[in-house]
Amino acid sequence: MTASLIPVLALREPAVAATLLTTVFGFDALSSGRLALGSQVIALEQVVSGPTGHGPIDHLALAVDAVPAALQAAIARGGHLDRAVTPDGPRFIPEFWTKGAAFVFLEGPEGARIEFCARPGDPRPSLPGHDHIGIACADFGAVRAFFLAQGCREVAAHRLSDATGETPVGFLEFGQSMVEIYSPPELRANPPGPVAVPHWRRLIVEGVPGFTTVAGPEGIILEGGSA
Repeated sequence: MTASLIPVLALREPAVAATLLTTVFGFDALSSGRLALGSQVIALEQVVSGPTGHGPIDHLALAVDAVPAALQAAIARGGHLDRAVTPDGPRFIPEFWTKGAAFVFLEGPEGARIEFCARPGDPRPSLPGHDHIGIACADFGAVRAFFLAQGCREVAAHRLSDATGETPVGFLEFGQSMVEIYSPPELRANPPGPVAVPHWRRLIVEGVPGFTTVAGPEGIILEGGSA
């Protein structure tokens, strides 16, 4: 089995969430509370108490052929644009990959963030599927070092600048999964406190025999799974 990371989504109502994920985003139900969209597998987990919110695992990004078309189709199936992140719709980052990356954020189950990503002019087979898992952090160096120590390989590094300041970004490969680490100026200036129940709660490590659950900086958890 190829190594991969499976994000766990914490939910009040997993059955309602599963319906949204299948009807709006196109996931298929698997066994044991898991769903799959092409190469992307996620796990659903029920929580019954404690406030939920966005933790260090900020979002799940799905690779699509074209962001505007994928967004239009999702909205037609009952989806909603995440106006807290991309209020004006799809955006483009020219620095990423060979010819840039288009993206847009949608509201996932119970407020969890789900992103659509595309690489114009750089087609990839078997889409939609996995693109990356987004990690927002205050201490970029510590979080990057943690993932490298767990066997990730850095495949791209950028420093994006805008009116608010500079944001370091790193893309780290773990088997067939990709992690995007980024540290916006506002997080570095005001590191958030821990969230009782993060929407995307932890990452299950699969395909790595003997991997032991490990806690990283800023509340990140990698959990040993099946080999």
